[in-house]
Amino acid sequence: MKHSCLLLVILGMAAVTCFPPVSAAEIGGDQGWYVIHCNVYGANVYLDDKFVRTVPQGALTVPVPITGTPYKMLRVQKSGYATYASSITEVPVKGGSVDLYATLNELPATTPAIIGQDMGWYIVHGNVDGAMVFFDESNKGEISQGIVYVPVYTTATPYKSYTVKKDGYTSFEGTVSRVPLKGESIDLYATINPVATVTATPAGVGGDIGWYNVHSNVDGATVKFDNDVKGKIAKGVLSVQVFVTGTPYRAFTVYKSGYVPYTGTIGQYPAKGQTVDLYATINAEAETATPKPIPTTKSPLPSSSAGIALIFGGMFAVSLAKNRK
Repeated sequence: MKHSCLLLVILGMAAVTCFPPVSAAEIGGDQGWYVIHCNVYGANVYLDDKFVRTVPQGALTVPVPITGTPYKMLRVQKSGYATYASSITEVPVKGGSVDLYATLNELPATTPAIIGQDMGWYIVHGNVDGAMVFFDESNKGEISQGIVYVPVYTTATPYKSYTVKKDGYTSFEGTVSRVPLKGESIDLYATINPVATVTATPAGVGGDIGWYNVHSNVDGATVKFDNDVKGKIAKGVLSVQVFVTGTPYRAFTVYKSGYVPYTGTIGQYPAKGQTVDLYATINAEAETATPKPIPTTKSPLPSSSAGIALIFGGMFAVSLAKNRK
């Protein structure tokens, strides 16, 4: 009998050791929610290029873990509308929610004159309404409500560059990498800033020197004049001292890891005791999520299976004891 009990205990310990119960941490976990608002019903929602679901009437609530790698990019799209993409900068706290908003703009309808032709669109996004948009040397209209649509034939001569300009602002010029496919839209972006303004610095400060005040939307971004690093943005600005008799700088660049660098021209050189303001807006780079590896470990046996193993072990021990008698 003693041998039977001992064997039963050993079998039970082996079953528990080989098949540990599932921990609470493996079931669920701490989470919050993203509440995604969109103006178009039925649009597809992606988080880091991972499809979530289509937008229902009202808002879409998506549960997300508050630990682990956070989502970085929201993308919403639907046929007939310009794709919306934006960086996600906030992670919900445990039990909390973060509201995200996506506005889809309808693509212009094809006119009777171009029915049957293979065409797509460039959608130029600009930060200043009324700015004019040029593709190479051709005027394509002006920014309205943040965008302008540029229809193009897919078989036409490709454009090489686009320019956005407005009086009182520095011009923006970007490259056009490819022609849209039939029915496709390609998003292009342009940020223009007010031209440099000159303000007087109180008398008696400095000598034969002036200053540039570089304004930017991202603290910690590095500022470079031509090839000279001048420091980093702090509280939205960096003051750069220059000698008024020195060789004039021609360009400035503001950059930071994870952001698209901004380069602008320096058209105004400060006079003695004066300050010239420069502006740079840098945008976060779009990132593609890296697929998570599939776990290779086997799932632990449920506690019910462990109980069955104990029962069979006990029956075996009792049978063994009877045979010995």
